[in-house]
Amino acid sequence: MIKEYSQKDILEKENTRELYEESFDDPKEFVDYYYEDKCSDNRMIVSEENGEVISMLHLNPYTVNLCGKLVPSYYVVAVATKESRRRERQMAKVFEKTFELLKKEHIPFVFLLPVDESIYSWMGFEKVCDFTLNRISDYEEIKKNYDIYCVRDDDYIRRMNKEDELRALDKGEVLPDKPVIMAKITDLEAFAAAVGAGSGTSAGNGSGISAGTRPGTTVGKGSDTGTGKWSGTEAGFATEKEALAWMRDRRMYFCEEV
Repeated sequence: MIKEYSQKDILEKENTRELYEESFDDPKEFVDYYYEDKCSDNRMIVSEENGEVISMLHLNPYTVNLCGKLVPSYYVVAVATKESRRRERQMAKVFEKTFELLKKEHIPFVFLLPVDESIYSWMGFEKVCDFTLNRISDYEEIKKNYDIYCVRDDDYIRRMNKEDELRALDKGEVLPDKPVIMAKITDLEAFAAAVGAGSGTSAGNGSGISAGTRPGTTVGKGSDTGTGKWSGTEAGFATEKEALAWMRDRRMYFCEEV
C-alpha cells in the first residue's frame, strides 16, 4: 500500500530509518541529525506491507525564490527500495503517488541529486546543473547574483550550521562521485504562473550556478541546453521540457544537504 507519512507522523517516520541505513553509507551522526531534525517537518511517501517499509522517498520542504517569486518546493531525498524487493515497480508507484499529490497541491517543481541520472530521467527529471562543493555564506550575494535559490530563514541557517559542523568532523552526508542536480516540473501551470510566462521574465546568462542533493553542499555550472528565449505562449509553457530548458538558462544556486 502506498501511503504518506505527514509532518506529524514522527513515530511512523522512524520506521523508515532501517531502510535508510541499509541503502546509504552516511555516518551515524549525520543520520541521527537527519531523523531528529530534518524529519521533524518533512513528508515521506512509502510503500508499506504489514507495517514494513518496502520503498520510500522523502520530501524535504523549501521555499524557493524563482526569479523574484517565492514558491513552495521539495528536495526529493532518501529514495530507496529494499534490495530484495527491487524490480517490482515499488519505487515507480511511490513516485506516481508523489506526483499526484504535488500536482493537486500546485507545487511548481521538485529537485534531487541522483546517484544515477538514468534512474530518474524516464520520469521527467532532467539535469539542470552540475553540483560541486562550494557554499556561499553571504546571503545578500546570493540574492544579488542568482535567479533561483532557496530562501534562508532562521531554521535554514541553524540547519546549515549544523551540517557544516558535521562536515568539518568528516561526519557529513556521502555524495555521489559526480553529483548533479535534476529537476522535474510537477505542475506546469503553477510553474508558468510563478515565472510570469510570456511576460518577458528576465533571462539569466546561461551560467546557471547551483548546488543541492540526496542529502551535500554544492555549486555547479548549468548545462548548455537552455535556450535563453521564451518559446511558449502567453498562456504558459507548451511542455515540461520547455519549462526545464527555461530553468536551465537561469542563474541557479542550491547548497542544501538534505
